[in-house]
Amino acid sequence: MRLWTLQAPEVIAAVRANGSYRASWELISPNLRPGFGILAAEMARRGIDCGDAPPVWCWPGRGLRRSVVRRTANSLLGDHEWAHGRWLLKLDVPDELTLATSYAVWNDYLGYTCGFLDGPEQMDWTGRLTSEWDELQVTIPELRREWIVRAKPYPPDADTAARIAADPLLREFGK
Repeated sequence: MRLWTLQAPEVIAAVRANGSYRASWELISPNLRPGFGILAAEMARRGIDCGDAPPVWCWPGRGLRRSVVRRTANSLLGDHEWAHGRWLLKLDVPDELTLATSYAVWNDYLGYTCGFLDGPEQMDWTGRLTSEWDELQVTIPELRREWIVRAKPYPPDADTAARIAADPLLREFGK
């Protein structure tokens, strides 16, 4: 399956050094860990072994439509993450190691597991989209060197870069 993901520079360094990268639970906010744990358990139930790590988030496609990549990146990343740096990875992952789900349904379920929403009490793992604005997200157990088709630094847009340049604390993230 052709996928793309945005990752921090240290993820790229880990793949280069070790041939693979598994995410760390320490990087997941404590209130999100129960939901992420349920997702990892569903992946394990399907034969996708995340080991002791949370899954890696990706999006379907080749990442060729710049507007889609930019919109997704800007909606998910804060200025501190942009200041730290991001890489765009284009991947080719075996289908049997992917789990595609609805982004909208996942966020509603995550809200429930965090105690913010009344439901849904069960996650719909089918990947059925709920509206014309919903999109698929794809989780994988890890990043492997042999899955990377292309990797390149992915800079912030001009407005974000200007905010970072104007903020001394954000500039420190980039060092």
